[in-house]
Amino acid sequence: MERKGKRELELEEGLRRTRHALIQAIHAMSSVAAHRDLYTARHQHRTATLALGIGRQLGLGADQLEGLYLGALVHDLGKVAIPSELLSKPARLTPEEFALVKTHVQAGCTILQNVVFPWPIHAIVAQHHERLDGSGYPKALTGTAIVMEARIVAVADVFQAMSDERPYRVTPGRDAALQELARGAGVTFDAEVIRALRGVLARQQSVDDDLWSRLESEEGHTSTVILPALPFNI
Repeated sequence: MERKGKRELELEEGLRRTRHALIQAIHAMSSVAAHRDLYTARHQHRTATLALGIGRQLGLGADQLEGLYLGALVHDLGKVAIPSELLSKPARLTPEEFALVKTHVQAGCTILQNVVFPWPIHAIVAQHHERLDGSGYPKALTGTAIVMEARIVAVADVFQAMSDERPYRVTPGRDAALQELARGAGVTFDAEVIRALRGVLARQQSVDDDLWSRLESEEGHTSTVILPALPFNI
């Protein structure tokens, strides 16, 4: 029994080390964006933080929250393959330019294709632009064919993209973002996820009116693993 117990401990330690290495690899991949496009890096971080809050509001378990956060950290990883002038273009993209930007999904999937994760990282990267009614890309998936984590990241992604200030482009703002999501509730976006988003925002507003400006400066962690820069226990 002692030998079996020792072997089990060794296996558990091996799994722990492997999991830790994968988490560090995800953080490293996420940081790549900061060296090329600071906005994308900040957007991924803020989207991950918000997605985590939504997941908690929905009552997801610790393992699922962990995968949700980590997947959101690299959901736009494929943008490293997109010309930087398109990512920062102040004017509306042409149809040809937009078609090129959309290839970041496949590029992200290609970068991650040989890495085996214990979380649905690949699905989050592949599906965060899919929509419930099939109007999304790249595969026009519908309904529950889109994993819950990707449905959460989709909502957090749109909210952050429309809310964050960008020096070279006028941003619609949070109210417009919520209105856009409300119009798509139950059609393009998961209505339950949008309700959870509103719950998270209501709680954050009561804690700090300037939450987003603190996301880069304050340290924090979840109860599961060493996840960086979570400013509050959202």
